[in-house]
Amino acid sequence: MRAARAYQSIDQHTSVIGADPLELVLLLYDKLLQRIAEAEMLLQAGDIAGKGQALGKAIELIEKGLIGALDHNQGGELAVQLKTQYALWMALLLRSNINSDMALLQQVQQQVKEVLAVWREVRMLNRTMR
Repeated sequence: MRAARAYQSIDQHTSVIGADPLELVLLLYDKLLQRIAEAEMLLQAGDIAGKGQALGKAIELIEKGLIGALDHNQGGELAVQLKTQYALWMALLLRSNINSDMALLQQVQQQVKEVLAVWREVRMLNRTMR
């Protein structure tokens, strides 16, 4: 078990080191969706502390990862809009945590999936333009 976790950690670090900025954003979105799904599962199981930890990690991914990755010089208005969206997600996740509100979790999860789909389209366009 310990070896499997070590391998997974090395694999994740290698993915991050070799990734371009767009790939890093996609990794952050995937990890965010995992944390939200984890929180949803823990909420259903009645594990309030675990749900809180998962949502805390999700909020941290948004705050330190997604917001931190925004380039306001190159991104312009899009970066401003994304920052606003990310702030909304953090507020909804916090409210969901406080109220144990499954509907809010699912709402954020759906929005993240929609934005992720657009980022994946951008990746495909980048690949076809090369």
